[in-house]
Amino acid sequence: MTVRVGIIGAGGVAVTHLVNLLRIPEADVVAISDVAPGAAEACIRRVNAQQDLNARPADEPRRLRARVYADYRSMLAEAGLHALYVCTPPAARGAVELAAVAEGVALCVEKPVTLDLGVAREVAAAIRQQNLVSSVCYQVRYARAVDDARRALDGRPIAMALGYMLGGVPAAPWWRARSTGGGQLVEQATHTVDLMTSFLGDVERVYAAGALRVHRDVPGFDIHDTGVVTLHFASGAIGSIATTAVLGSGSTAGFPTGLHLFAADLRVEVWGASLKVVTGDRTDERRYGESPMQALDADFIDAVGRRDPARVRTPYADAVRTLAITLAGEESARTGRVVEVARA
Repeated sequence: MTVRVGIIGAGGVAVTHLVNLLRIPEADVVAISDVAPGAAEACIRRVNAQQDLNARPADEPRRLRARVYADYRSMLAEAGLHALYVCTPPAARGAVELAAVAEGVALCVEKPVTLDLGVAREVAAAIRQQNLVSSVCYQVRYARAVDDARRALDGRPIAMALGYMLGGVPAAPWWRARSTGGGQLVEQATHTVDLMTSFLGDVERVYAAGALRVHRDVPGFDIHDTGVVTLHFASGAIGSIATTAVLGSGSTAGFPTGLHLFAADLRVEVWGASLKVVTGDRTDERRYGESPMQALDADFIDAVGRRDPARVRTPYADAVRTLAITLAGEESARTGRVVEVARA
């Protein structure tokens, strides 16, 4: 089955998905919508330029020839979509997804799914009622390193998990404001929370500390640029995640990355392209070249074609639980209180 795909939001992450989709024969991107004049057309040019750049001399690169819509409602009404990628900023979520679900259109949504837990619950309920395929772009779960980490753990109970999201400030201006981006834990370290919960299960309560230390004079920057959150899991395990947005220009080199898991006589360090397994006096390190995002996109298109929501590793319902945890962490960092994680 050919899957007719639309995209709303024509920024950089949309380009990544579109290049991936052009590599999937079953995917046919037929429509792109963005509220900014010229953004969708520029996105199409970027994608086709990248296709030309990556093409081998003997190949004819597949071109993106999507119709551009200024209004997503017109796109949903006219384009005959089977699937919609939602790549807008997180504060601009909810109405689009509900409109797509009402038309029976499957959803692939960028993380975090929204900044409003009530909106996320409403979308999740609509997806569940329609039994639609849904995926959220927690692509690290698709990494082969993660699969190998699970095999290395071999069912051992995890006592503790440490996570790291250490870097600089993304270019998008909306990322710097709590009202539009939610803060680093909600918008960026959500990947770390998602992967941690995929190994350790549900989180019951959190407490966190955050500070604005370096970017306090940047106009519109009102989120913490440094933070730590502790997570209490229902299993009894403990997790902690450190975040900072004060680094850049290579200054993250040598720092811990990703997720570190500790079990009896075993330490596993895992992220999208790397795995380290330490047990006794033996250390096994591996690097991986595959693209987890390509795997996520291929899996989503396959699930839509088969009309099988169970084929997706990262369904919308899981992302709602992750959002509840990160919002609780942000609340704790602002108030200084232990916060119980709301039921998703």
